[in-house]
Amino acid sequence: MKRTWEMLLGGNVEAALQDFSDDVTWFLTGKLEGVSGLKKGKEAVRAFLGGVTQAFPGGLKTEFKKAYGEGDTVIVELVNRGTSATGKPYENEYCFVFELAAGKIRAIREYVDLEKVKIALS
Repeated sequence: MKRTWEMLLGGNVEAALQDFSDDVTWFLTGKLEGVSGLKKGKEAVRAFLGGVTQAFPGGLKTEFKKAYGEGDTVIVELVNRGTSATGKPYENEYCFVFELAAGKIRAIREYVDLEKVKIALS
């Protein structure tokens, strides 16, 4: 999980997507237009990650706090830091729930303070 995550945030999205199943889903809680909601399939996830890259062109640095795993589920707590495309500093705490199948990521649920995202991007 850590290697895949570092590839994603390091700009190597295509390599990271090799670790995702074709029918992967990514759900982000909240009500931030263009960000929240369910992304279905690898193409939708690729487009979402492209938006993240545009929002944080210098990338995000991740500090992993804790990881928990049982069976086909991995839960990761982390902090992302960076500078948004608007030049504002960004720091936010996240919790991700990853579900795995056949060695691939098949589902992601993301919990984050979207107000911090909104402020950084405004």
